[in-house]
Amino acid sequence: MNKIMTIGMATLLVAGVAGAQSDVVMVGQAPADDPSIAKVTAEAALVSAYVWRGQVYNSDAVIQPQITISQYDFSFNVWANYDLKKNVAGISSDFSELALSLAYTLPVNLNEMEITVGAINYTYPNSLTESTTEFFASAVVLSYADYFIPSATLFGDIDEVRGSYILLDVVAPYQVSDYLAVEGGVSAGYGNTAYNDAYFPNAAGDQDAGFNDYNFYVNAAYDIYENVTLSANVTYTFLEGGSIRRAADANYEAKQKLWGGVNVIYDF
Repeated sequence: MNKIMTIGMATLLVAGVAGAQSDVVMVGQAPADDPSIAKVTAEAALVSAYVWRGQVYNSDAVIQPQITISQYDFSFNVWANYDLKKNVAGISSDFSELALSLAYTLPVNLNEMEITVGAINYTYPNSLTESTTEFFASAVVLSYADYFIPSATLFGDIDEVRGSYILLDVVAPYQVSDYLAVEGGVSAGYGNTAYNDAYFPNAAGDQDAGFNDYNFYVNAAYDIYENVTLSANVTYTFLEGGSIRRAADANYEAKQKLWGGVNVIYDF
């Protein structure tokens, strides 16, 4: 069983992916034994809130389905957010976001560092928000993977936002048994001026570059059957003080949030 990496990278990359929570989802899916054989993974998550990079888009429960197809060192992921109740844009009982991601893990070993590059396109059905695209590059250090796994991911928007965001993450995994894995971690996100101006518009003027969100999280995954895994997570998210928090008052549903969810994962 190798579900612990699936959880950690989902948190790292769906924390940065989509105008959503938990940066790139397809990275960290457990690889097939033979990389030439295509692998398909379907997931469905019930989450108590929709939080992405510190931005609380919905304080109520949402459903987030996704599907990942991987072969060789490529992964393609389709992720969506369905709002059960009204979100910050007034959307209720409908899909508010769709993210398409393509990633490639470089077939090199740089001092036990795994490097992945890719692109994400975000679209917002039922909203006037324009779609946008980010490129990303992620480096995961595996030298001390039995104890902790640090990583850094750079996201660069080339479309509507034209800003960049860096996610720094450290996770500590623990294999309880052959069927149960848990982990705890902390992450922080840094946005440049263009990024912070776009996501935290400030009536008083331009935002400065700086850290804007922090996250503490605990995840667990349990293999129910050979191809079925149940995972759960709890995360506490809060924003940097000052103008970032003031901007969140006007644009999002909360400045801090304790949230969590359950996820069913099926490997075809």
